[in-house]
Amino acid sequence: MNFTEQILYSLMAKTGKNSSEWLPLLQHLQDTADIMSCLCDEFLSPSFAKACGLEENEFKKLAIFLAAVHDIGKAIVVFQYKIGDKLPERKSALEASGINFNASHDKGKAKQTPHAFAGEEILNLLGCPECVSTVVGSHHGVPAESVQDLSWPQEDIAFYENYYGRDKENVEVLQDIWQTIFDMALDYAGFLDVSELPDIDRSSQMLLSGMLIMADWLASNTELFPLLSVEDLKPDDKLRAERAWAKLDFPQMWNPERSVISNEDFKEAFGFEPRLVQSEVLKIVENSENPGIYIFEAPMGCGKTETSLAASEILASKCGKNGVFFGLPTQATANGIFPRILSWAEKQSTEFYHSVQLNHGSAVLNPLFQNIQRGIPQEESDSGLIIHNWFCDSKKACLADFVTATVDQMLMLALKRKHVMLLHLGLSEKVVVIDEVHAYDAYMSEYLEMALQWLGSYNTPVILLSATLPSARRMSLVRAYLGIKKSDDRFEKEQGYPLLTWTDGKDIRQQRLSYDGVHKTVSVKTCVSDDVVQLVKNVTENGGCVGVIVNTVRRAQMFAELLQDNAKVLLYHAQFVLPDRAKKEKQLVDLVGKNSTPESRSGLVVVGTQVLEQSLDIDFDMLITDMCPMDLLLQRMGRLHRHERGVRPDTAQTPVCYVITDEYTNMESASRKIYSHWLINKTADTLPDSITLPDDISPLVQEVYSVTSDECYDKYINEQKKSKSRADCFRISKPKGKSIHGLLSKPVETGDEQLAQAAVRDGISSFDVLLMQLSADEKIHFLPDQYGGAEVSECPDDEECRRIAEQKLRLPTMFCQSWNIDKNIRELKNNCMKYIAGWQNSPWLKNQLVLFLDEDLKGELNGYDLHYSFEKGLEFTKKEECE
Repeated sequence: MNFTEQILYSLMAKTGKNSSEWLPLLQHLQDTADIMSCLCDEFLSPSFAKACGLEENEFKKLAIFLAAVHDIGKAIVVFQYKIGDKLPERKSALEASGINFNASHDKGKAKQTPHAFAGEEILNLLGCPECVSTVVGSHHGVPAESVQDLSWPQEDIAFYENYYGRDKENVEVLQDIWQTIFDMALDYAGFLDVSELPDIDRSSQMLLSGMLIMADWLASNTELFPLLSVEDLKPDDKLRAERAWAKLDFPQMWNPERSVISNEDFKEAFGFEPRLVQSEVLKIVENSENPGIYIFEAPMGCGKTETSLAASEILASKCGKNGVFFGLPTQATANGIFPRILSWAEKQSTEFYHSVQLNHGSAVLNPLFQNIQRGIPQEESDSGLIIHNWFCDSKKACLADFVTATVDQMLMLALKRKHVMLLHLGLSEKVVVIDEVHAYDAYMSEYLEMALQWLGSYNTPVILLSATLPSARRMSLVRAYLGIKKSDDRFEKEQGYPLLTWTDGKDIRQQRLSYDGVHKTVSVKTCVSDDVVQLVKNVTENGGCVGVIVNTVRRAQMFAELLQDNAKVLLYHAQFVLPDRAKKEKQLVDLVGKNSTPESRSGLVVVGTQVLEQSLDIDFDMLITDMCPMDLLLQRMGRLHRHERGVRPDTAQTPVCYVITDEYTNMESASRKIYSHWLINKTADTLPDSITLPDDISPLVQEVYSVTSDECYDKYINEQKKSKSRADCFRISKPKGKSIHGLLSKPVETGDEQLAQAAVRDGISSFDVLLMQLSADEKIHFLPDQYGGAEVSECPDDEECRRIAEQKLRLPTMFCQSWNIDKNIRELKNNCMKYIAGWQNSPWLKNQLVLFLDEDLKGELNGYDLHYSFEKGLEFTKKEECE
């Protein structure tokens, strides 16, 4: 063995907790290359190489090369000197072989030369194309801002000694080592020389970075790739990756074969034959030659979800994708649709197991998600849905086959966030479906459009669902996906409804769709807040049920209190603990859902906020609502006479919607803070005496969002511009470009999932606390309605921790303003931490804030009195108002 070989086999990559175990650098590079080969063969879809702009064989060779060379930056003096403190024998072997460590070397400067960035610079020195070496520089989750040239004169190279040490003879020795590792990687991957390495663009660099991160994480998992005895100097175990892959036990990749879905196929999947509008959409998808983005606008309740899932199977087959991502605006809507997606996905798993994920902040508390099989069982059954443990992490969840999530998980595709490349990898491999697109404001839309632009660069099929969209908004989404600035004006003039807008290659197409559902004419009347009680009585006293949808929780609580003496009241909004909210959702579906009875509906009034307009299949005999933008008002009307019923009360034989006018005309009203003044006024001015659904939906929405020339509109546009400007702070740039250098400069904090979500939702509009009871003797209890108010152990076990974690409540926006949020968080910490020290070892409860209430379910926070009840949720009153 010559000196170069001795050094090669003594280079260190990892060490154990003591000095008895290590992992040689060559072994780790071999492990990573071999697991990368497994990923290419068994995990990636047939279309992935094409998304990277490469032929399949060329892509696999490049991926293996990157893996085989990714940690070459560890072969520098400062890294080996620092890790050598734990492995003195290996350090001595390196010194004996020709590397001179100077004892006075400043290890504190090691962080100035991260080995990923050092690796990129070394590869550039060796003649590797910069577009390839930048992937190595990015494999720890953030690309370099820029890199230096190691061929510069010594005095121009920052932290020169970190690379070569202080002995000039190290330069030749190390450069020989680097060249050897580089040549070995080229040979192992199947390249004859460096000139065969392909050029790759920015979007390809992102995807390959995601692949390299995944391969490195797997190869760094000591349960899969054990560390070796420090005495094992030249390991020769060619089966390490094979054993690791078998132990990892990823489920079989989803590989749908149907590019056409018959009526019988549809009925088998969903239990009913497709409606005309569904069949037309599926036929268009089937006939698409180069599928792209599909925007499907149709009335509430006409089966957009089932259409999108059936279309996803077709698109996955046509485009070679291996999964589906389904994004929704809130946790509640994601939870609501999860059972339907599971039911469909189970039918995709008739031969093999496939992985599923529910991805949002409270997913682990979802009982349906909890009960799904963890890992592939050992018994003979060979199909079904599983949760694979490796995907049970927010950054890896979107690598599973079927993912249901809040939309912020998809918006984070455009977020400057460490390891965002993994999200690009996961979503590029799927058909991406986003529901209720109308629910996203100007700020979120900036992230949505940039995310669409990246997905378009990967040729990832996207389906956007909405009741309706302003035509300008619709086309901005299409242009974003195509990466263009202009489109034909005729597409913005289309007012047909239902409507499908889609792309086939670079061509934009539109088609009015047939509608064979019910045409419903709603009488629209105005009222003031003082009229509400009598209007409700007129219907409930005749055996009907009424929905009252208002714009704030406090108004909902006020109306619930006013109405409780005259009707059965069910109050529903976002400020209940999760178990209470789940109970209320079930009550809603049971009492006023599709299968509700005249007896369950009789005399009932449901009072709620905007959560009632999102994805809940409920049916009111009469509706009363605060004024809101036209598209959302029409969403609310979709809950009015939603289902055919043989019996409705005499006072509600025809659908009537009362719109409350006095609240929005008040200059201090909360509605003006929630919605644009211009949109509210335009809606009020446009609102007709009757609306025929669905015929009038598109014309009304287009009219309200049409441009006007007045001061109010100018203010609206300025507000939109400010929102878009704020979004620029943490949003990545476009996929067109030569390099990902600097793409994630100044990323959002990586350790806090709520901060990441806040970054794509225009800041923290609220945050979660655990709501518990603290007795006079300082014992912690559940609330009386939760587990009988049982006392909590000082150091609760895992099951008890899970139950505590269920007591999550979203604080009102009032407590989450920029001027008081830090103070409120400090106050909560000060009030709770001394009681919950024993909770901090639990992954369910670590770092959670707790809001304690007394035995009367009352509490205080920052000058406000609080009270909680199952009937009303969390109420708050400023102390001066109580005195």
